[in-house]
Amino acid sequence: MLNGSIYERELVSILSGKKESIKRLARKLDYEKRAPLESLINSPFYVTRSAGSKGADIVAVRYDISMIIEVKSSSSDNLTFSSSSGKNQDQALKLSKMCEDAGLFLIYAFRLKNAIDDPWRIFSIPGEPRGRFRSLYSIIPNVKITKNNNFIMQWEEGLPLHRMIAFFENLQSL
Repeated sequence: MLNGSIYERELVSILSGKKESIKRLARKLDYEKRAPLESLINSPFYVTRSAGSKGADIVAVRYDISMIIEVKSSSSDNLTFSSSSGKNQDQALKLSKMCEDAGLFLIYAFRLKNAIDDPWRIFSIPGEPRGRFRSLYSIIPNVKITKNNNFIMQWEEGLPLHRMIAFFENLQSL
């Protein structure tokens, strides 16, 4: 999963406010999309990456909101969780149960390889988050569920990363 770890590191670097990573992503974007990402340089998340298969890939914390993030990447704009012998589906169910027990919800960051614009789309696993965290959950589209009860992410239906960051900026100004 070497390629996957490249994208995990990329997202960690962006959310952590690393200027070089943000500038690399931002140069593809117009001002409206670029500005929220550039705000991370002065107001980053605390981000930690948990390598291995024991838990989610990334934990990001800023102010009083914590995000549990699993990163997936693909050159296809559809990512089905039933592939890999259902391993991704089992992992999603396990992690989302752990998050729900803590009043959180599981976020999926889907990185489309070779995307022209913002390559990151954000999804959530259906849940019942508690506290202020619910406001973030309300703007993130849920993964779809197939007729066989497997999760699927369709990249174009996800929330662009820059819009999620803009949400945090607006939340802090309240």
